[in-house]
Amino acid sequence: MLLIWKANSGRRRKAGRKNRMKKLRIIILTFLIIPFIVIISDQDASSITADELALQVEKKYRSLKNLSMEFIKMVRSEIFETENRIEGKMVLKNPDKFKIQTKEETIVCDGEFVWTYSVENQQVIKNLVDRSENLFKPLQYLSNFRSEYIPRLKGEEEIDRTKCFKLVLSPKKDEVFIKKMTIWVDKKHLLARKLKYKDSNDNEIVLIFHHIKTNRKIKDSEFIFQAPPGVEELDLSE
Repeated sequence: MLLIWKANSGRRRKAGRKNRMKKLRIIILTFLIIPFIVIISDQDASSITADELALQVEKKYRSLKNLSMEFIKMVRSEIFETENRIEGKMVLKNPDKFKIQTKEETIVCDGEFVWTYSVENQQVIKNLVDRSENLFKPLQYLSNFRSEYIPRLKGEEEIDRTKCFKLVLSPKKDEVFIKKMTIWVDKKHLLARKLKYKDSNDNEIVLIFHHIKTNRKIKDSEFIFQAPPGVEELDLSE
């Protein structure tokens, strides 16, 4: 019995040494692989050009059926030296439908008409999209900005703990509503997490997006404004 116990004990010690050696090899291999993975990731991130990234972002937004999100909007006026903060929701549907809601106003566009509803004035103005000056069309800028802007890649930044590419757009022409725009694009999903732009009135607008959802079931009726009872309706589309 003593010999059997000693033999078993010896085998257990040998098995224990083998297991420890296996674990040690795994640990060493892991430390060797991790830096290699990091180097590859950093290299891939830095090797993409501004034009390649801009093209990928445009393709991403054109491929989406629809997009919904919540946002924080900050508007800074250099003329009046004021800054306003607004929170709201946004729904976009390709190619040209959108709905933007805040406590102060609602803007709805079905591609042909645009409704602007002011809660304070209890008034909604309906107009043709072609007649609406300075109308910011979210999908137009996100899915086709290379036609009017020159992209430049300015490194990477984190927005709400999300790694993003920083893409700066400069207008090709002088007479544009948005004079300069910066887009922070989620590296994983290629969706904008933050927008900053300056309009022709020298207002600086910052939009931060969160709770982004794509390709939900959204009916076209969502983009036709129904005025609440008692609201004055002013039709400028005729």
